[in-house]
Amino acid sequence: MIEYKKNIFFDKVKLNFFLEKIDLPLYIYNYKKIIFNFFFIKKLKFFFFYSVKSNDNIFLLKLINNFFFKFDIVSIEELKKIILISKKKPFIVFSGSGKNLSEILISLNLKIFSINIESIQEILKLYYLKKKYKKNINIMIRINPNIDAKTHKKITTGTNLNKFGINLFHLKNLFYLNKILKFNILGYDFHIGSQLTKINPLKKLLKLINILYINKKYKYLDIGGGLGVNYYFNKNIINFYKYYNQIYLLIKKYNLKTKIIIEIGRYIFCNSCVIISKSNYIKFYKKIFFCINKLGMNDVLRPSLYNSFHKIESLNLGKNTSFFFGPICESSDKFLSKKIKVKNNSLLIFYSMGSYCKTMSNNYNSKKKIFEVIICNNKIKIIFKKEKFKNLINNYE
Repeated sequence: MIEYKKNIFFDKVKLNFFLEKIDLPLYIYNYKKIIFNFFFIKKLKFFFFYSVKSNDNIFLLKLINNFFFKFDIVSIEELKKIILISKKKPFIVFSGSGKNLSEILISLNLKIFSINIESIQEILKLYYLKKKYKKNINIMIRINPNIDAKTHKKITTGTNLNKFGINLFHLKNLFYLNKILKFNILGYDFHIGSQLTKINPLKKLLKLINILYINKKYKYLDIGGGLGVNYYFNKNIINFYKYYNQIYLLIKKYNLKTKIIIEIGRYIFCNSCVIISKSNYIKFYKKIFFCINKLGMNDVLRPSLYNSFHKIESLNLGKNTSFFFGPICESSDKFLSKKIKVKNNSLLIFYSMGSYCKTMSNNYNSKKKIFEVIICNNKIKIIFKKEKFKNLINNYE
């Protein structure tokens, strides 16, 4: 995506002058790559819902809305963003294990497509509002299947030790309860984890789904998302089309005559975006060199939170190092990298920054959130302006 010798190009657009005039670091998205991903996803034989938590930039949500107008949300603020950018009523699935009364009530009033129920207490809360305001809504039952997704422990969501979904042990009681509550149950909902790189956990899940389907048939089946993307660029992980084709074949094998919903977030934007930063200092101790750069854990939390890897490139001049740190006052403010050459004021390119990066950014150390730009039709368009100091103090009395 980035080409550089004397000049720096992103999708054939020269960036030298722009980078001299703007504060680094900044996010840069590739519009062509995003649109390619949209058309690729449209070939799937499933209902696609976009997971807003992966990237909630308003400009990017508008692109999604133009192609799909189906969204998976986990907060009422995400719902408000979707309403803001929608010209016609979108399909919305409200997931998440901690919905409060006001969030459920707003969803009732807007008659969204479905609320995904994650506990017995939640369905009772929904029933209270249904009776009080004489409104009804469709629901799906999120089931915790106790299946290990074989991914990072902090993004596994489908075992008995995770907070998500209703345990299989309680499922029968819920069906008995619903004979009294009389909710319209659209189907089952599952999501066993993120950054899935193997098909075997999904095979186990679909085997369980088949047993549930034989006993209780519903119109929809939400198998979640979480397909892994290649952060390493040289690591073999399962191919996107192959992954979903295998799921489709398993659904045919079990003769599941139901509409399949998938939630995709990470895949769309992750490898469509880089961050360009700059080294501040090169420090050394004996033969070890440390690169302190402008990008910190306040801008990209994933490496500190998950020990995740993001490929880093430079102009390949200076000292050889794999020790990259940000400016935040924490030892965990570091980035995993292979050895590359850097020097003071070197430009640094951090790859795979389009998903779960900006949405998880924060103002730690009173840092301001950084620019986001997109390269579209050979032009640079700012889609998020860098915060001003007043953004940090406006809510104080």
